[in-house]
Amino acid sequence: MHRAYLADIKEKISVQHEGDERQLQVIFSDSLRLIVEAPAGYGKTTTMISRIAYLFASGEISNPKRILGLTFSVNAALKIKREVDEKLPALLNAKSSPIALGDKVTVTNYHGFCKGILKKYGYLMSDTFRKDINLFRAVGNLIDSQGNITTEWKNIANSLSLKEQKQIIEVDYEIGNGILPTIGNIQEYSNIITRKLLPVGYITHNAIILYVIQIFDSNTEIKKFYQNYYPLIVVDEFQDTNCIAWSLLEAIISEQTKLIFLGDPLQRIYGFIGALPNVMMTATEKYGMTHVSLSKNYRFRNNSEMLKLDKNIRANAACYFATKISDDDNAILPVFWGSTQKAEAQQVVAKVQTLISNPAEKIAILFRSRSKNADIVEAELLDKQVPYFYGMFTDEDTDYVDFHNKCQDMFTKRFGKSKAINNKALKAFSESVKTAYLSENGKTIESLLRLLDALVEKVTIDYADIQSEDKYNLLLDIFENRQLKQAMEYVDSQVIISTVHGAKGLEWDYVIVSDVEQWVFTFQCRECPSNFVSHGTKCQLPGNIPDQIKNMLLDDLCVFYVALTRAKKQVFISASAERFNSQGRKFTNGKICCFALVNGIKLENAGS
Repeated sequence: MHRAYLADIKEKISVQHEGDERQLQVIFSDSLRLIVEAPAGYGKTTTMISRIAYLFASGEISNPKRILGLTFSVNAALKIKREVDEKLPALLNAKSSPIALGDKVTVTNYHGFCKGILKKYGYLMSDTFRKDINLFRAVGNLIDSQGNITTEWKNIANSLSLKEQKQIIEVDYEIGNGILPTIGNIQEYSNIITRKLLPVGYITHNAIILYVIQIFDSNTEIKKFYQNYYPLIVVDEFQDTNCIAWSLLEAIISEQTKLIFLGDPLQRIYGFIGALPNVMMTATEKYGMTHVSLSKNYRFRNNSEMLKLDKNIRANAACYFATKISDDDNAILPVFWGSTQKAEAQQVVAKVQTLISNPAEKIAILFRSRSKNADIVEAELLDKQVPYFYGMFTDEDTDYVDFHNKCQDMFTKRFGKSKAINNKALKAFSESVKTAYLSENGKTIESLLRLLDALVEKVTIDYADIQSEDKYNLLLDIFENRQLKQAMEYVDSQVIISTVHGAKGLEWDYVIVSDVEQWVFTFQCRECPSNFVSHGTKCQLPGNIPDQIKNMLLDDLCVFYVALTRAKKQVFISASAERFNSQGRKFTNGKICCFALVNGIKLENAGS
């Protein structure tokens, strides 16, 4: 009976995956530890769920054991959990309710997982944790990228001595640079948080994880409990793992733990905030994992040029731009080139005007960072009266930080004790935030209010069936981690402008990546003979380029790749001979960035 049942499950899965050999290799693998290179659009989530179903069906996961799925945001976790709840019962011919089966899979983010542990065992670190940890305000780093005390710390920094501030800064700096602090430094850091921040209702994002690392380090039985309770650990977007998340994973992995890590090294764009370099290779070697690369792009399955573009950029990344691709296999990349930023902006906006003639199309204009160059494109949109959503804020903008803090405070005061969230109360919360901002204006505040409205509508309509506590955790996580920008996918606007980092994980029908120029998308290539006028010379690195420069170039290429792959139908790039640096100084010798000139890409004038 079991053999026939398992054969039936395998047949059903094979049909669902259209015989995709790499996906089926992952799903039916005898290896209990898999690391899967899974680019966007390659069927990662479906493959992961089918693998879980197969492990259940084959008896590899026994009752009452659970599967732990970890992501980097509650929003991503919720999407995966919904898919698990919907697809797992159908794959397993389950007679039990979908909710009961889905509850065997715990999907959360790292902070959510650690909060759950602190609710049970936080008292071992501080009696203050007998209070609901969700009622603490989580804050980020004490110092911003400019060396100034961040907005969210201004109310509490004065309570710390200079020595204590230095200790906090050193640990934050180490984590941000991929260095795991010593257990002694972690303990000193936590002691400061315990004595000075917890009593006044604050905790840091890093401390939430560091406390749990200490609990596991000093309480072997607690660590063993979690190792046994979760015999299978699945990690999504594994390439973004930082040093403390990695240390947490090491603590809950035993010799018997089954593993599925999914990620894409070419989408590692958070190195500047601590994502570990080569973490997929490190995990493969440490845990003897079987490496599988998914090979079929389903997002672009009917789009030959986008398929080629995806394939050829990945080929360049794999061998530091030394790949050989025939002219017949070149991907066409449409480009707008202007002699000035104004001329570039005019062409970009003219294309946007053409695209929005179809009201069903969604368009994004993406920039590497906020700059005067982006301001010129925005001014052209205004001049041509093209409606757009402004999403160019950064995580350190005062308005952006303050808005999230205010939302968090108002949210926990309204829902923190009961966590009973119904649609009426959630809409009332959104209206109360608007009331709080009646006397303030500016495009960032206007955009954030629109994002909040879009998020609330999404939760009250599309997520109406999820449990109240899941809604609570989703919204609190978004406010705590300044992730309202991820709600851009819900905004009712045909056109958005955003940074590439703000757009990660989102997608639109058409994407225009602007200012694709040397010194904008990469600063590493000191001598570049190529530009749009004479782009016959392909970009290839000399053999004597140091590995450090190669790796920095690869990091920049990751940002370019993520930008291009936000498009479902077509991507364009734009550039000009004129550019402005961060101080507003004008240059007139701009050149197309080398990433658009590598083997396998053929630039064509996109026209207007």
